[in-house]
Amino acid sequence: MIVLGYPADENGNPGPILQARLDKAIELYNAGMAARIIVTGAAVDNEFVESEVMAVYLVHKGIPHGDIYIESSARNTYENAVMVSRIMHEKGYKNAIVVTSSFHRMRARKFFSRHLDNVTIATAPFPKDFPAGKRLLYQLKEYIIILLFNLGLLNNRYSIQRT
Repeated sequence: MIVLGYPADENGNPGPILQARLDKAIELYNAGMAARIIVTGAAVDNEFVESEVMAVYLVHKGIPHGDIYIESSARNTYENAVMVSRIMHEKGYKNAIVVTSSFHRMRARKFFSRHLDNVTIATAPFPKDFPAGKRLLYQLKEYIIILLFNLGLLNNRYSIQRT
């Protein structure tokens, strides 16, 4: 199972979106859907390395440390897919459940399907008290990113293409 990162809060704890992803991963792990969890994400929006924050949370919630792999270099979804696929190939893993947020599933599927043969996307819902306006903005942002990428205006790292 692969859990995609999201920035930690100002205290280095998982914020509501990251916590929802982690709780979904714990649910799937406890249901026997995967024997190992790869957490992926660098320090992107602040000084906290997302994958390390995730690993600490998972261990505190009862996931054995030995069942967690940490990928701490990826700075975006494209890099998550590239770097995690290397780990999976090294370990001989053939199937992947990618855990992300519901609003992020299209982007996750797009990139992970390019790098891994058998990918299932498992989505975490928005946190219960997440404002409706923010939900809409997050979903709209994803549609715009995918549209711009499909039009060739964004590259794999979601940078504006220079002509």
